[in-house]
Amino acid sequence: MIPHDETKFEVVPINNNNNSTGKNESVIFVEQFVKDVCDFSSQYGSNISISYTAYNVAGNPSKFPDYGDFPQAFVMRTYGPWWNKAPSRLEDYMIQNNESVISQDYIDVEYYQEVYPIRISIYETYNPGSVVGIWVQNPCGQWFQLWNGPPQFVPQRPRIFSPPLKTCHFKTKMVRLEFNHDLLDYYTELDAVLLIGTSELIMPRNHMYHQNLSNLLQELDCNGYNEDIYNLTPDYLKANQDLTILKKMFHKYCILYNSRIMDNISKGKLVTTLEQHCHSVPPIEEAFNSLQEFLQEEFPKLIREMHLSSSSPICRISLPNDKTVLSTLNNVDSRPCGSFSALPDETVLKILRNLDLKTLCRLCRVNRHFSNIARDALLYTSLNLKPYWYCLNDHALKHLIPRCQYLQRLDLSWCGNYNMISDRDLVDFIHSCGSLLTHLRLNCCRSINDMVILEVSRICKNLKELCLRNCMGITSDGFSKLEKLQCLERLELYGTAIETSILCSILRKNPQMRHLNLAGMHDRLNVDEVAIELGNSCLQLESVDFWKAQTLTPHGVRALARCVNLREVDFGWCGGMGAPGDSLRALLSSCRYLEKVFLAALRGLTDRDLEPLLLCQRLQQLDLLGARSLTPDMCYGFLLWCPKLEMIDLSFCEGITDSKIQEWRQKYPHISFKRSFQANGTDLL
Repeated sequence: MIPHDETKFEVVPINNNNNSTGKNESVIFVEQFVKDVCDFSSQYGSNISISYTAYNVAGNPSKFPDYGDFPQAFVMRTYGPWWNKAPSRLEDYMIQNNESVISQDYIDVEYYQEVYPIRISIYETYNPGSVVGIWVQNPCGQWFQLWNGPPQFVPQRPRIFSPPLKTCHFKTKMVRLEFNHDLLDYYTELDAVLLIGTSELIMPRNHMYHQNLSNLLQELDCNGYNEDIYNLTPDYLKANQDLTILKKMFHKYCILYNSRIMDNISKGKLVTTLEQHCHSVPPIEEAFNSLQEFLQEEFPKLIREMHLSSSSPICRISLPNDKTVLSTLNNVDSRPCGSFSALPDETVLKILRNLDLKTLCRLCRVNRHFSNIARDALLYTSLNLKPYWYCLNDHALKHLIPRCQYLQRLDLSWCGNYNMISDRDLVDFIHSCGSLLTHLRLNCCRSINDMVILEVSRICKNLKELCLRNCMGITSDGFSKLEKLQCLERLELYGTAIETSILCSILRKNPQMRHLNLAGMHDRLNVDEVAIELGNSCLQLESVDFWKAQTLTPHGVRALARCVNLREVDFGWCGGMGAPGDSLRALLSSCRYLEKVFLAALRGLTDRDLEPLLLCQRLQQLDLLGARSLTPDMCYGFLLWCPKLEMIDLSFCEGITDSKIQEWRQKYPHISFKRSFQANGTDLL
C-alpha cells in the first residue's frame, strides 16, 4: 500500500476577485497516484518477486521519463499477434458479441480519495499504445466506461497518455484499464497511473462543449501536437498545462454543480429506480422537476401514441383506456409480421445466429413472434459473456437460464468480480445449464471457489476444455473434484494453487489432453513430476506452458520427449533447468512438429543444445532472450534452415550485436527480430 502523502490537494476559488456575494466558494482539485492494485489478468512477473509485477504501477513514477525495459515497471504476459498465432491459441465463442476492439488484459487500481474524475494519465515507459479502455466504478459497484479507442501506432518514446474522458456524474476511487496488444512490437510497460479529479462536479460554462470538460481542455491545450490524436498530454514536459489555465480562470470557464441540491428533493418511486442509470441528466432542481413530470405524466401517453401510430389502421382509432390499448396490441401481435414472418423458423434462426446477445435481447421486445424466436435455446449453444463483464450480475445470469438448455460452450471470463455474481448463483446456473457443456472458460473469475468446481465436476461430465486462469479461490479440495472429469483436452491453470498429486491424477484420467497451461505456478508444484506424468499418460499433448516453473529440471524436460506430437513449448524463466544439456537435445530431436519454442532467460543455453531445432521445419516462433552463449552462426542457421520462421527474440543475447540484428533485419524482412533495450529519457528528446 502506498503512503497517503502521495495525494496532492489544491483549493481553487470558484468566484473571481470582483465577486460581491460575500461567499468564498471553492473546489478542491485532487491529484493522486495509485494506492493499491486490486486485480489484474496477467503479469510478466511472478509471486516471489516484484520485478515486472502489476504492483509496480502503484505509487509515483519510478523510471519515467526513462524509456526501455525496466523490472520496476508493470508488464503483461503477451504482445503482438504471436500468441494468437500459436497452436495453443483460444478461439472466441460467439464472436459477434465482441466489440470492434477486443480487450485482452486489464488491471484494476484503487486510489485513496473519491473524486469526480477529469483526467486519468497513464505513464508508459516502453512500447506505448495498447490502452484501449478506461472504466470507473461507482459507489454501488457498477462500472461505467469513460473512454475507449483502438490500439495505436505511436512513436517509441516515453508517453503520458491522457485520453479525453466522458463526463462522470459520480465520485470514484476505482479505475480499470483495458489493453489490446495486437499492434505492439514488444512488451508494453507501465510505470504509474495518475488520477486527477475534483471534490465537486464541475462542467464547462459554455454550452458549446456539451457539458464535457475534456472538450474544453482540448481547446485550452497549447501544445500544438497532433500525431498523438487521442492524447491530451502528448508533450509530457508540458503535461496538464491546460488544467493550470483552467484553475487560474475557473470562474471564466467552469461552473459548479452542487450535488447537495438533490438531497432535499422528494423523488418518486420510478425516478428512484431509474436514477442510477441517468447519470447523463444534470443534477439540478429544474432538470429534476422536468424529468419527474415527463416520466409520470407525458411518458405513458407517448408510449400509447407510439404503439397506435405504428400499428394497423384498426389500432389508430381513439382508445378510451389502457385496457383497450393492451387488448388491441395483443391482437396486433397475433397478426402476421410482414414478409419476414413468412420465412420458416429454421431460416429465421439461421439469420439470428449472426446477432450478438444485446441485439437478441432487443428483438424480444419487438413482438411475440420475435420474442419466441429470439429466446430459442438453439441460439444459445455458445455463449460469450466476457464482453459484458461490466454489467453481468446475478439477475442477468438468472434471466439467461431458460435460454441455455442446450448450452455447449460458455465463456464467463472476467465476470462476477466485486460481488456482482455470487458463488451460489454460479452453482445454480451450472446446475441448470451445464449438463451439455464441452467448453468452459472462467478466467479471472474471483467468485469461483470449491463449491462451484464441485458442481462443475458433478454436472459437466463432457467437458473438453476448462480454463481457470487466476482462479485463486479454489483449494486442493476443489481441484480434487476435477478427477471426475475424463474428457479433458485443454486445461489452463495459470496462477492457481493446484497440488502436484491432484494434477497428476487429473492427467491420468485424461490421456487425450492436448493443451496444458501451468504458467506462473507456485513453487510447491513439482513440475518435474507433472512432466513425467505427461510423458506417461498424455502422449497426444500438443502444447505445454511451464513459464516460470522453478521446479522444472532437465529430468522433467527429458520425460517430455515422449510427447512427440508437441507443437509448442514454453520453458521461459524455468531457473531449475540450469544447463539443460542432453535433455533439451532429446526433446528437440523427438518433437519435429514444433512451431513455437520459448526458452527465455535460460542462461546456460548453448549452440549445441539448440542444434536439433534446426531440423524443425515448421518452427515459426523462437524466444532465446538472455542466451548469453548464443553465437551469430547458430542464429544464422535458424534463418537459413527454418523456412517458416516469423519471429525470433534475441534480447540480452550478449554474443549477438545490435549491428548484426540490423543486418539480418534488412536481409530477412519477413522475420520479426526482437531486441529489448533501455535508454535515459533525456536521450530521446
